[in-house]
Amino acid sequence: MRDAIAACCPERIDRGIVHLSGGARVPFRLSSSAIGLSRFVFDDLLARQARCAGAEALFETRVTSVKPDSGEFVLQVAGPLPQEIRARSLIGAWGRWDSLDRTLARGFLTSRRRFVGWSREYAGDTVALEGLVQLYVFPGGYCGLSRVEGGTANLAGVVAEKTRSRVGGGWDAVLAHARRSNAGLDASLTRLTPTSAGFLGTGPVFFTTKPPAENGILMAGDAAGVIDPFSGEGQASALASGILAAETIEQGLSGALSMEEVPLAYTRAWKRRFATRFAWSRLLRQMMLTPSIGSIAARLAGQRVVSFALKNLGARQA
Repeated sequence: MRDAIAACCPERIDRGIVHLSGGARVPFRLSSSAIGLSRFVFDDLLARQARCAGAEALFETRVTSVKPDSGEFVLQVAGPLPQEIRARSLIGAWGRWDSLDRTLARGFLTSRRRFVGWSREYAGDTVALEGLVQLYVFPGGYCGLSRVEGGTANLAGVVAEKTRSRVGGGWDAVLAHARRSNAGLDASLTRLTPTSAGFLGTGPVFFTTKPPAENGILMAGDAAGVIDPFSGEGQASALASGILAAETIEQGLSGALSMEEVPLAYTRAWKRRFATRFAWSRLLRQMMLTPSIGSIAARLAGQRVVSFALKNLGARQA
């Protein structure tokens, strides 16, 4: 897999800067180098590698319901070839939210705090972004800018749904709000030109606690909890939790654990691996996504708070 990723010529990233809305800058270095690779390329690569490893990939297909039945799961699958699939174990890796979350009555959907995300690609003078990720805080949200394969720059952000509604006018209005509030972002985008006609939006995003296992299903990636994008740990956590879920299920199938013990064993292992990381991410999010807290923290101790949180997320201050 590493050789396949390297063949895509991803951007190597080893340092970053947090631009607070008041104008302060917090430079930091990553504890280990990261790579910048677009989701379009990475998702295709991951699907190809999975098929080569023996996985059966079904496209233009979705699971519409999941029900337990005599120690198994029964899945109703809609698509070109509707079918019923039975399985002894199941991993939910459907992302931030899905209609299945509602049919499974997952509690996080009742959260009143909702956020939405967007992304857009840019070209132009991206030399200044080489090896660098920049994070920009603005009232009600934040965004990040970094290069991916081919030297293209990707801008992705999260904004409170209330803030998006207040500024009005769609994603252009959100970006204009962010640029007015953060001089660093405005300066960075002045040198760049959008390569796409519009923005890619996603929502809702629920930054709230989700059980790692629910209804006997092991949740992986964002289905188990959305770690904040500013942490740079989203894809790594998704892959690591998927591997952890597979290893735990393997213990059940081999008899090392009973299948009834698998969900609890996975929950304990998931919390040991990810709970602290999520806690620090949540702390820093309070400053970035809550306008009242953010303005106070930035005014009183913005740089110290950011530096301390980044250290505990795995970065070290430059």
